[in-house]
Amino acid sequence: MDTLDLHEPITGLDGRTALLRRARLDDAEEIWQLYHRVYQGNYSLPIVNLRANRDEALKDPNCLWIVVEDDQGRLVSSVIYLTDPAQRHAKVFAAATDTAWRRSGFAEATIRRGTQLLMLDEPRICDVIYATTRTRTMGPDALLTKLGFVSLGIFPNVHRTTAMETHGLKALFHPGAFGEDRKVPQLIPEVAPFYDIVRRSYGLGPAKIVPIADKLKLRVERGELVAEAFSRCRANGQLLTDFFPFHEPTHLFMADHGQVKAFVNHDGKDGHGVLVGLQVDRAETQHLTHVFDMVFETGRSVGIDYMEALISAYKPTHQRAALSAQFLPCGYFPAMEQGRSGREDYLVFARSTLPLDFSDVQLSQRDRKFLDAYLMNTEFRNLVVQMQETGSY
Repeated sequence: MDTLDLHEPITGLDGRTALLRRARLDDAEEIWQLYHRVYQGNYSLPIVNLRANRDEALKDPNCLWIVVEDDQGRLVSSVIYLTDPAQRHAKVFAAATDTAWRRSGFAEATIRRGTQLLMLDEPRICDVIYATTRTRTMGPDALLTKLGFVSLGIFPNVHRTTAMETHGLKALFHPGAFGEDRKVPQLIPEVAPFYDIVRRSYGLGPAKIVPIADKLKLRVERGELVAEAFSRCRANGQLLTDFFPFHEPTHLFMADHGQVKAFVNHDGKDGHGVLVGLQVDRAETQHLTHVFDMVFETGRSVGIDYMEALISAYKPTHQRAALSAQFLPCGYFPAMEQGRSGREDYLVFARSTLPLDFSDVQLSQRDRKFLDAYLMNTEFRNLVVQMQETGSY
């Protein structure tokens, strides 16, 4: 992606002109100043906040960081695309536009241009581009919807800025992403509503619903051995789950005899954790619910109070185990991973110790359906049914 050339004039909706270009390494300090101004010092992503992470991203050939420069040479807008050429997907995030340029439409212009370069121009780099959106206002959701992104789910109480926030999951798919020989998802009944919302948008076939009867102290390791162990287990094909794009493990939760190894990402920022990979010996697979439960409980000992996991849409036993361990489904991502025989679907699950708070959330009608599907697996199930029956919203 080093060869992508991006250096072109742009005219804002307000008539002002600027330069849209790819960010350079010498932009690192001014990029931080832009986000500091826009978010008033409350921006939490290390790729922006930490100079070493910014420098690494700006030098990374798989990172497309787009900025807009005004006629005074000052950066006024920014957005980041991280790409994985092997998986043929990308994540777009960290959009920020200086307050003085909010009416210029530069946020839309930068995302539209990045999407064009990665998904529409030849040679095509990505089949899928996804994003997470804040829900304190409808602006981010409306912007991505305008650009063709479709809602796939929600992340309740996922991050803390000034307060806990719920984020939305949206994605844009190239027509070739789904292919003609898609595998039929095998889903437990509780997660089927998420797939039903998504499949209607793309004309996907029905899933096979598989009701399955629900049929360990972990020590914590950190440091370089975590990444080494993860690479070794993955190379040897020992992992039950091993896919969570753009995340690397920082912690290893391991049973005394090595029969269970959980690779977790946790930067210690706001209690957010991700289950990146899981190794479970054959004898322990029948106790998978207990394994998921103990992974989360061990995570709590290192400061995690919200953990996400990606579960295959073709492994209903894994879905059931995650659900039984109080990981709740919150999104369905079709064509997420490039498998040997085509792109494969995943469900997003999350477990949290924090009280649910949706008092400051604005959702589109589609995202409200995801919220309803999420709440149907919580103690608020009866409230959702009552609201649906009475037309309370």
